[in-house]
Amino acid sequence: MGRMLLSCGLTLLCAVSLQAQSFWETFSNDYTANCLAWTRDNNNPVIAPSGSTWKNRWTANPELFMLGERILLYYRGNGTMPRKGKSYHDRIGVAEVSALGPMQLTYRDLNNGSPVVDVGDPGDFDDENVLDPAVVWFKGRVHLYYSAIGHGQNSIGLATSANGEQFTKIGKVIEGRAPDAIVVQDTLYLIYHKRDGAGYKMYIAMSTDGVKFFPMGDKPVFAGEPAHWDAYSIVTARIWKSGDWFYLLYGGSADRVDEPEYFGLARSRDKFHWERHPGNPVFGAGLRATADGGAIWFPALYDAGSWFVLLYEGSRGKYAWDLSSGICMAWIPKR
Repeated sequence: MGRMLLSCGLTLLCAVSLQAQSFWETFSNDYTANCLAWTRDNNNPVIAPSGSTWKNRWTANPELFMLGERILLYYRGNGTMPRKGKSYHDRIGVAEVSALGPMQLTYRDLNNGSPVVDVGDPGDFDDENVLDPAVVWFKGRVHLYYSAIGHGQNSIGLATSANGEQFTKIGKVIEGRAPDAIVVQDTLYLIYHKRDGAGYKMYIAMSTDGVKFFPMGDKPVFAGEPAHWDAYSIVTARIWKSGDWFYLLYGGSADRVDEPEYFGLARSRDKFHWERHPGNPVFGAGLRATADGGAIWFPALYDAGSWFVLLYEGSRGKYAWDLSSGICMAWIPKR
C-alpha cells in the first residue's frame, strides 16, 4: 500500500481534458532553470521493489489509465517466480491509484498482487520478458501493448481485457520496443522504438482493429538532433493529444543507447513533423547515488490542480554496474 501525506485533486492527462498547452508554457527557454524547477519526493522510489517473487528486484515503466472513475497504474516488476529455467523475468502488474499529488501517492495492487501479463511459454515470442505497458480503450476493450522479449526479434505484443485486470493475450502485432498508443476517432496509432544505426528512433503505425498494424512509412518520425542532448538515442516516449496538438514527453541521450539522462518535450499537428520545446530538456536525472541519479525512463505526466506531477522509472546507477530501477515521483508548479 502506498502512503498519503496530503490531499489534492487529480486529473489524468492522457485520459481526460488536457492542459498540455499549460504544461508547454510552464517552461522557459533555459533548460537549466527548467530542470531545477522540479521537486523530487524525498522517499524516492515511491514504488520500490518489494515482496519475494515477481517484483522483488525492480519496479519500472509506469503507465496510468482511466477506466470509468478508476485510475489504474500499470507497471513492470522484475523478480523471481522462475520460468523457463531463468531466475528472473520482467512481468506486468496493475494497481489502483486513489490519490496522487505533491508528496502524495496512495495505491493498492490488484489481481491479488499477481502479474496481469506474464511471460509466455518456452518458444513464444515473449517467453523471456514482458515489459513497457501502454494502455488504451479501443473497440470496447482495454488494449495493453507491451515490449516482448523472447523467441525471434524483439517485438510488441497485445493483451486485451474487459475490466483492466484480467487479460487475454492476442499475440505479436509488430516488431519494435517501448510502445505507446493513442486513439483518434476510429483509428489507433502506435508509436514505438527501433534501433536505427547507433541508438533508438521513434516510428509510428496505424490500425483500425488494434491488432493488424500498418507502419506509416519506413523512416522514423522522431529522432535525435545532431550535437544536442538527445543526439544518440530517443527512447520511451509518451504521447497524448490536446486540441489540435499531439505532445511527446521522451527520454534522450547524447551518448548512450538506452540510459537517458533527460526528458524532452515536443509537439506536432500531424504526428510526423515535431517541434521541440526551445527550453529542452525539461527534466533531468537526479544527483549521483540517489534513486534516479543514473538514468530515467518512461515519463507519466498528471495534472494535479496547481501542479504537474511526474511518475517515472529511475535507477541509481547504470546497466553495467548498478541497475536499480524503481518508480520515482517529482512535481512542478504551474506557471
